[in-house]
Amino acid sequence: MWFILTKKQIREELRKAQEKVEESLKKRDTKIENLKDKLENNSLKIATLEGAYTVLSQKSHNSSTSVPVPKSGTKSGTGFETKMMKIIKKSKRSIIISEILKLIDLYSVNEVFNIIVNERNLCPKTYFYRYYNSIKSQHLINN
Repeated sequence: MWFILTKKQIREELRKAQEKVEESLKKRDTKIENLKDKLENNSLKIATLEGAYTVLSQKSHNSSTSVPVPKSGTKSGTGFETKMMKIIKKSKRSIIISEILKLIDLYSVNEVFNIIVNERNLCPKTYFYRYYNSIKSQHLINN
């Protein structure tokens, strides 16, 4: 038995199908945004871990090759100040890399350089380009 649909029924069926498609597209877009956020977070974590690894490898290399000699005549800080300075020194590379990753989407490389090196004085020119090349070699940026 054949059923012939009227124009009104056909329009209603098309509307329902269109709503289903739009709903599935919204779900897909939401998933894509969530994945983009996770990717950005993972990129920052990778940069942080790479920075920590580099610091640790340099520290082990430096400690195996030479024994640090305390400077005479310098006033040592409190234990808290010393600990904070160590934490800052260890995480400085990862902080700068995360700042570069944040700014590179908004500005050109030269503008990011001016912000990081000239305005904020976070690192010298050579270190900026080392960090930038490291990020670029890891394919965290598309420049």
